[in-house]
Amino acid sequence: MELRSHVGHRESVAANAPLEDVHKRFAETGRDFLAVLEGGKLLGVCARREIAMQLGARFGFALFARSPVREHLMAAALRLSEDSPLPEALASVSARSDKSFYDDVLLVDAAGGFIGFILVHALVRLQTDLLLGNIAALERSRQEVAEKNRAMEDDLLMAREVQLAMLPSGGADLGPRVRWRFHSRYAPAGGVSGDFFQLLPISDSAAGVLVCDVMGHGVRSALVTAMIRAFSEDLRSLAGDPGALLTRLNQGLMGVLRQAGKLLFVTAAYAVVDGDTGTVCYGQAGHPTGFIRRASGTVELLPVDDDVAGPALGLIDDHAYTSGRARMAPGDAAMLFTDGVFEVRNAEGEEWGQERLRAEVSGHALLKGEELLAAVVSAAGSFAAGGAFDDDLCLVSLATGP
Repeated sequence: MELRSHVGHRESVAANAPLEDVHKRFAETGRDFLAVLEGGKLLGVCARREIAMQLGARFGFALFARSPVREHLMAAALRLSEDSPLPEALASVSARSDKSFYDDVLLVDAAGGFIGFILVHALVRLQTDLLLGNIAALERSRQEVAEKNRAMEDDLLMAREVQLAMLPSGGADLGPRVRWRFHSRYAPAGGVSGDFFQLLPISDSAAGVLVCDVMGHGVRSALVTAMIRAFSEDLRSLAGDPGALLTRLNQGLMGVLRQAGKLLFVTAAYAVVDGDTGTVCYGQAGHPTGFIRRASGTVELLPVDDDVAGPALGLIDDHAYTSGRARMAPGDAAMLFTDGVFEVRNAEGEEWGQERLRAEVSGHALLKGEELLAAVVSAAGSFAAGGAFDDDLCLVSLATGP
C-alpha cells in the first residue's frame, strides 16, 4: 500500500524564519510539527512543544524570538522513505520510545525530498485495518483448510470402505462339498492400510491365501494393495503354485514401482491348502514365516528354507521364487499374518514377539477358526500398552476339512 496516500499535512517553514514567527505558524495551522526547508531542501523538523518551551522559559523570548528555526531542529525525527514496505514502516513506528511514539512521521522521497507528514493515528488505524484483514484472511484460510480436510477425510473414508470391500470375508458357509475353510482378522491402524490379504479358490478341495504388507502406511501403500489384488486376480491360473505366483507378482510390481522412482517394496507369503492331497504348498517373499496349526493344537513353522525364503517383492527384478510342501491332515490349518500382530509392545517397550504368538496359537487346543483368531488378537491387544495396535493387523487361517 502506498505511504504517500496516507500523508496528513504538508506544512513547512523556511529555515531562516524566526522562532516568534514559527510559533505563530503553529497556532495558525494547529499542527504539532512543521518541516524546515531551505531553498526547497529539507533540513529537518521543528516541534511545537520544544519551541514553546524555549520561548516560554525565563528570558527565553528575549533570547530566541528572532533566532532562526534552523538552530532549533528536533534531534531525532523519524523519516520514512515513500518506497519503504508497509510492514517495515509500521515496525519502525512501533519501535519508537513512548516519549516520541505519537510524533508525526516525516515522509520523504528517494532523494530525501520533503513529501509530507503522516499522522501517527493514521498509521495505527492502518495497522489495525491490516490486522483485522489478516485475521479475516486467516479465518478464510482456516475455513478453506477445514473444508479440504473434511473432503480428504471423506475421501479416506471412502478409500477405507473400498479397501475393506475388496477383502474376502472369513467364515462364510461354503457348502458341504468344499473341503477347506477360511477365516480372517483384519484391522487397519489408520484410515487405509498397507496390509492386504486375498483368497484364491482353486477347487472344492483346494484354495490359496495371499498375505502382503506394503512398506509404509497411508494412501500410497493402499494403492499398492489395490495393484496386488488386480495382479493376483489376473494370475489365477498360477494360484496352485506359490513360487510361480510370487515370481509373476514381483515382475508386475517391478514394472510399476520402477516408474514411480522411489523405493517401495512389499513382503508377502502365499499358502495353498489342498484337502484331497493332504498338502500345503508355501512360498515366501521377505515376510514373517507362517504356521501350520495342527488339529491337536501343536504349532509348526510352514516349510521354509533358503530356497523358499525369497526377498521382498519389488526389490529384485528377475528373482525366481520357489515353493515348499508339507503334509496336512483334516482339521489342520495354515496361518499367515503380518508383523503388526506380534510387534506390539508393552509399557516397558518389550515386544510381544513371534514366540509368544506361536505359544498363544498352541495354547488354545480346543479353539479353531474365528474363535482361535479372536483369542490370539485379544492376547496381543492385552499385552500392548493401552491395548491398541500401532501397526496394521492381519491374521488369516486356511484349514482343511469340511
